[in-house]
Amino acid sequence: MSDEFTLDMLEIPSGWRRGEGDWTGVAAALARGETVEVIQEVGSTLWQNSLPEKHCLYWEGEILSTIKGRIWISFTQRRFSPESALPKVQWHPRVLWVGIGCERGTGRELIETAIKQVCRAYHLAESAIAGIATIDTKAGEVGLLELCQARNWPLKTFAADILSSVEVPNPSNIVVKEVGTPSVAEAAALCAIELISCTVFNNRQDACSTKSESACGVDILPARERLLVPKQIFRSKNPPLSQGGVRAGSAVTVAVAVCPIEYLESLG
Repeated sequence: MSDEFTLDMLEIPSGWRRGEGDWTGVAAALARGETVEVIQEVGSTLWQNSLPEKHCLYWEGEILSTIKGRIWISFTQRRFSPESALPKVQWHPRVLWVGIGCERGTGRELIETAIKQVCRAYHLAESAIAGIATIDTKAGEVGLLELCQARNWPLKTFAADILSSVEVPNPSNIVVKEVGTPSVAEAAALCAIELISCTVFNNRQDACSTKSESACGVDILPARERLLVPKQIFRSKNPPLSQGGVRAGSAVTVAVAVCPIEYLESLG
């Protein structure tokens, strides 16, 4: 096994984010030519085509010798024990789309806090978030725009008639009366992954890794499989006053859908 194989030689897609882990330990194992296991759950697999002939990476399920390191590629936020003898790292492809519904004037802080709480509760990596999706009437919401700008998240918006055509697990008659669609957060998240998937597959730009054999046909998957997190409602008991002395929005709804392939800036 070549002793010149290093972590930097992996042509990982530029949109992936490094997560927590013992990067020094895994790099050392690779440099020594020791067996490093790769567990890839989502994201492009094209990077594997650029590996040198002699490398020490093995994939989950292969017959392995003693494993000296592990690389996880997923949207899950794993907590690795610092006492573990096996160095592990994680890469996070940007595959999560967060659907947001909110009252008018909802501030950035409440929206961001709601997203953080959902990620924590469902063990999702914030760095795996590709962007935010909502109804088009929220395209000018200052809180949403400030958050997207601060986190470099694209904001995708969809008309009510588009959202109303999407099958969701938790439709609401109240929401229908207010905005013309039974769902904003869940439907918008699903619309976002449909938009990204169709763009990529129509352009034949990528390949994907997924545990679902039919995931590349996003539109044929039932909502319960596409929607990673059903809508969660968060309320602020004491919303701040706006400059005009009016109470800001005090409720935000969050849902998360997972796309079979990661978001690329070129798709924006």
